[in-house]
Amino acid sequence: MESTCNTSNQNTLHFLRPVLPGLFLFCYFFLSFALAFDLRPKISKIKVIGLTKTKQAIVNREIYHQLNFPLDSLLAEDDRNRIFNMGLFDEVNWSVIPTENGNAILQFNLIESLHRLPPVVLPVFDEEKGWSLRSLYIIKNFQGKNRNIELDLSIGGEDRIQFSLSDPWIFGNRVSLFMYIENSSYKHLFLDRITNKSLLRLELGKWYGDNIKLKFSPTTTVSTFTNRLDTLNYEYFIPELKIEYDSRDIFWNPKKGIRFINKFIPMIGENDFFMWNQSYSIYLQLLNVDKNLTLAFNTSIGKKWGYKNDIWLSYFGNSFNIRGWELPDSGKKTMVNQPYRFGHEFIFSSIEIRKLIIPKHHSRLGLLNGLSVVGFFDGGFIDHHWSKIQENKMIGGIGIGIRIPIPMLESIRIDLGWGLKDKILRKKPVLHFAIKQKF
Repeated sequence: MESTCNTSNQNTLHFLRPVLPGLFLFCYFFLSFALAFDLRPKISKIKVIGLTKTKQAIVNREIYHQLNFPLDSLLAEDDRNRIFNMGLFDEVNWSVIPTENGNAILQFNLIESLHRLPPVVLPVFDEEKGWSLRSLYIIKNFQGKNRNIELDLSIGGEDRIQFSLSDPWIFGNRVSLFMYIENSSYKHLFLDRITNKSLLRLELGKWYGDNIKLKFSPTTTVSTFTNRLDTLNYEYFIPELKIEYDSRDIFWNPKKGIRFINKFIPMIGENDFFMWNQSYSIYLQLLNVDKNLTLAFNTSIGKKWGYKNDIWLSYFGNSFNIRGWELPDSGKKTMVNQPYRFGHEFIFSSIEIRKLIIPKHHSRLGLLNGLSVVGFFDGGFIDHHWSKIQENKMIGGIGIGIRIPIPMLESIRIDLGWGLKDKILRKKPVLHFAIKQKF
């Protein structure tokens, strides 16, 4: 009997010998999770891989994760988004590499986008001005410091010469500079006049924290509007002030966050007037199982005080307000036949459901991939006077669209919409082309 018991005990020990360590490790990890023990590795080094043109310091200023602190994955993801939002990289990822001493390296892996576009001549289409032959020369990320230089010449629907220079850290400490010079001539969209405009604009911006930006943009303009009967001349000094709050995660296709913009635009000249434009956008990620589905909502408001002339009229029916309507046309006398589409003051809203079909990434051919599909509804009111705006009936539009990311310009937007008036959809759909998201 003793021999049998000894044998049984030995078998039990043989069985428990590999099991006990496993039970110990299970209990250790369970207790670590249950008692919130911090098992995150300490970051002893931060590396940036993939820079060829961009200076290391330009990326470092967007990285907030600190050395010799435990890994904070949320902060690392925010750092990744800030780097990507600079617009210099096709792809940005981060990873953690363990080291022999138990610490870890936080590594950001980058693929730079095109930073120079050789002089090209190509036909381009503008929704309001039509087709033009355009010559474009762009230097992006000049000197590797995220400075952009652009020279733009066009003839056709718009005759234009334009030069711009931008630097988001011109004086350090997140102070930005944007300079813009333009001389252009084109046919007015809905009035029988030729517009000639000369403009000099200087923008100085300052970020306060990560989300609040204040921008001051003194501008001088000289505009003439000519037809066979007379010429209207306007000269203005415009000390524009813009206040913005922006918490979007990814600028080109945000999944979450909010963006509020208020612009105060005094038009100081012989015929003074003042404009106040507002834009409020919210982005919500839908369905945790599908992180590529987003609900986006925007409301925009425009108010005006002082001198009001048809030259400065706003209208509904383009890719940036109410989609699904043909553009106004002076030949079709749109102002006379559809006066409900014109006014100096307005309010409109847009709802979009955005689905990312193909994530944005860098292919072997060096081209950007990525595709989003969108369903949208627009609706709003417009009038010459704010006090009468609610007396009008709503003008709306409904439709679908796609977003295709492209180098340097973020994305091409193509929308197919049907106009809505008096609860009736217009039979003929309208195709809209634009650059970047509507909001």
